Amino acid sequence: MYLFHALPAIAQSADTVYYNGKIITMWDQHPTVEAVAVQGDRFIAVGSNIDVLKTADAKTRKIDLHGECVVPGLIAGHVHPIMAGLSEIDGPVPVFHSVPEIQAYIRDQAKKVPAGQIIFVPKVYATRLAEHRYPTRQEIDEASGGREAVVDNGYASVLNSALLSRLHISRDTPQPADGRVVKDANGEPTGLVLGAPELLGKVRQSRPVTAEDRIWALNSMLQHYNAVGFTSIIDRLEGPEGFRAYQTLHDAGKLTVRSNVTYLIAAQGTPADVRKEIEQIPFVTGWGDKWFRVGSLKAVVDGGILIGTAYLREEYGPHTQIYGFVEPGYRGVLYVPRENVFAMAQDADELGWQMTSHVTGGGSLDILLDAYEAANRIKPITERRFVATHANFPNKQAIERAKKLGVVFDVQPAWLYFDGPAIKDVFGPERMKDFLPLRSLLDAGLIVGGGSDHMIRFDPRLSTNPYHPFFEMWMAITRKMADGNVLNPEQRISRFEALKMWTWNNAYLTFGEKQVGS
Repeated sequence: MYLFHALPAIAQSADTVYYNGKIITMWDQHPTVEAVAVQGDRFIAVGSNIDVLKTADAKTRKIDLHGECVVPGLIAGHVHPIMAGLSEIDGPVPVFHSVPEIQAYIRDQAKKVPAGQIIFVPKVYATRLAEHRYPTRQEIDEASGGREAVVDNGYASVLNSALLSRLHISRDTPQPADGRVVKDANGEPTGLVLGAPELLGKVRQSRPVTAEDRIWALNSMLQHYNAVGFTSIIDRLEGPEGFRAYQTLHDAGKLTVRSNVTYLIAAQGTPADVRKEIEQIPFVTGWGDKWFRVGSLKAVVDGGILIGTAYLREEYGPHTQIYGFVEPGYRGVLYVPRENVFAMAQDADELGWQMTSHVTGGGSLDILLDAYEAANRIKPITERRFVATHANFPNKQAIERAKKLGVVFDVQPAWLYFDGPAIKDVFGPERMKDFLPLRSLLDAGLIVGGGSDHMIRFDPRLSTNPYHPFFEMWMAITRKMADGNVLNPEQRISRFEALKMWTWNNAYLTFGEKQVGS
């Protein structure tokens, strides 16, 4: 919202004046003021009690803040509200802390799940278990008593022996084109399957999702976001069905946060196929109004650090056993061919889209920056605010390249807390120096938005990932991990900088800094 250091001429009196407070403006020159005046949905004056109270008349509502602190409406920089709402549409998703807890859940489900149905254990990440590993096939066998069972997180699954047998997965099974069946030194399947959505779709429990389900999930989740202080969100992944859910709530006047929504494309096939996929979308960045606006165009370029599929600059090394496999030379997984990332960047620039991509590893970030540089040589992108989403490992060279291109960053400090203790053992101290280097990014003058990548559960702290904004800010400020250790304290940022990440910076990522965030 617009801020005025010098009081402008006021055509009408203020509707409401808030005074006698500590009001954080997010304006570097005058970060705090005593009072603000509001007319409609705009600030018309910001400054001292004496000056701002001059905008009041007999009809103005005056609210004495009694010295309390007021901050701008917070912006959730990276969330998946429909996915999160759907995750608990049939009841709470359990939170697992250890392999024995998973085994106990399987034993309990074996008593409840009808014979012939798979025992399904949802949303398990090895980095968040006490053992820092998945349960083995044998441990699942022990708990399931001969029943078919699977431990799943949506990106990787561990199948037990009974399920492997029914699906005819053996030492002779060829590797699927869209993933990997992990095998031990003797060539036998361990039970772990990475990616492979076509194969794992046969075992994942999912009832048909209706349009009404999506609307319910979105409406429910937005109310939870309101409860923790969010007035705007950036939904970082939706397709046509998700966009229709937003449009339905918008048309009914039921959107309770300003929503900037990212459109996901597959970016598969040839570069010509990518162009055709983009051209078929009936809108571009900026379409909509203040409550529902089209944001970036997105592709998922690589996997994730929580499951060992982020695409790195170099091989993972000997410590990938946390992910259930050890493979010499392994660098991760690229889901989108390099040439298609280049095509997408050039097409997005030409066709009027802001672009982002899911790039969790340093290698995938470098490919994205290569693509942005190639697009920039054809048509400048420096004013387009192209985004790097996740971008967990920006080294010094990547930071310098991003700065020259005007690239902005969408990062998730939640991974510092929950996953830092595990992944630091995988990547080692040298590579971890580049893990979420917030201080280096801000010192380079880059605009960095803060988000959670919230996708599972309603609870703001028990969710994956926790979306409570002040918990997220605390992680960025302290860099304290769940084990009590601090990861790279030299990369800590100030409270003001953290608040700015969840306000003005996130607004800037969506070209909304003149409307929200300050």
